[in-house]
Amino acid sequence: MRILCDACESAAAIVFCAADEAALCCSCDEKVHKCNKLASRHLRVGLADPSNAPSCDICENAPAFFYCEIDGSSLCLQCDMVVHVGGKRTHRRFLLLRQRIEFPGDKPNHADQLGLRCQKASSGRGQESNGNGDHDHNMIDLNSNPQRVHEPGSHNQEEGIDVNNANNHEHE
Repeated sequence: MRILCDACESAAAIVFCAADEAALCCSCDEKVHKCNKLASRHLRVGLADPSNAPSCDICENAPAFFYCEIDGSSLCLQCDMVVHVGGKRTHRRFLLLRQRIEFPGDKPNHADQLGLRCQKASSGRGQESNGNGDHDHNMIDLNSNPQRVHEPGSHNQEEGIDVNNANNHEHE
């Protein structure tokens, strides 16, 4: 299942901008995010090509279309109808869109792949991208671990807490 661009509503979306809460095709992404300096700072993540549907957690062979928030399970239509009867009908369930996102650190040469996808999309309209595959220069890896800075004389060291070894002891 492909997600359509929220701006033009005709092309397949290739990026998601959290600040705009919008999925955008390559052309609309360039129009929206290249128009001014503030919009160009928005962080965006690439949308992956549609993947195979996840399987139902109950029968394990039919594609799952629903997610039950209470049970924490993905269900096909048949299993959803069997499981959610009586009082369980009040469980909040959501439609699974099965749209994966690509974070910049997930695949090698991710920037090149996104740039090529934009080039292919724009070359059909006679528009060329900048050619260096630098379309996602504002994307960050949300899965990376933050770097922690421990300053000398911090509060933890004053109270005898050894942050590196996780040993707590008091000064005598």
